Amino acid sequence: FRPRPDGYHELESILQQISLSDFLTFIPKRTPGWQFTCTDPQLCGKDNLVCRAARELAGTTGKEMPGVTITLFKNIPTGSGLGGGSSDAATTLKGLNSFWKLGLSFQELSRLGAFLGSDVPFFLQGGTALARGRGEKITALPHLPFMWAVLALPPRLTISTASVYGSLGDSVPSPRTLGPLQEAICRSDRKGVLEWLYSGQANSLQPLVLARYPRLRLLKKRMSELGLKPVMSGSGPALFALSGSYPLSRGAALTLQAEGYRVALCWTIQETNQHCS
Repeated sequence: FRPRPDGYHELESILQQISLSDFLTFIPKRTPGWQFTCTDPQLCGKDNLVCRAARELAGTTGKEMPGVTITLFKNIPTGSGLGGGSSDAATTLKGLNSFWKLGLSFQELSRLGAFLGSDVPFFLQGGTALARGRGEKITALPHLPFMWAVLALPPRLTISTASVYGSLGDSVPSPRTLGPLQEAICRSDRKGVLEWLYSGQANSLQPLVLARYPRLRLLKKRMSELGLKPVMSGSGPALFALSGSYPLSRGAALTLQAEGYRVALCWTIQETNQHCS
């Protein structure tokens, strides 16, 4: 992570699409323009990334667009480091590009997406990818071998990405090399991927965040006691643990859920989404 003049940090990260998702619907309405609603009332404001994506896309046309009601059914925890907002923005760009018959290319949507958020171009593509720059420079990688993923968060804990990066100041976390992980992915080597994740090199932000949040340290310890090898996702607070064993993953997920943690059992997605119309 290197500070940049624009306030972001230069980073390098492997991103992976998983089965956990929000849902968006695009329903025609009689009056022109778009309107937005969400199953979580706290997310219905105009600054929601769905609204921002709709405004940006409509603004490219210079004219009033056919009426559509966009509804977001929210499943991904907000402020969790799982990219829920960015994936919603990407889906909105693709959905409205199709609904309004704009015919924008994947590259054009990616440029709009990068303006909305660093992770949005990845969610337009999906699959497995290497992210560079502030996260918007995406290089597709071979698909990660199928694995189960246990996601867990302490109840009522959210972490602002901006606050985590802001706490870095001009300091740079210890560098990590992604080379061995990329090589394992290219070989479709599940064991090699897991060994790299278990090596303690997977997330440069993890030591900083764990030091600030005792409840997250306790969750990591508990997941380890259940036979998992947890790693923090992004800037947290979600922890994930990949495994080839369904019984292990399911058993751990059920135990953590019974203990009051927010938990999802999902799997890696082995496809890309580069169709835009």
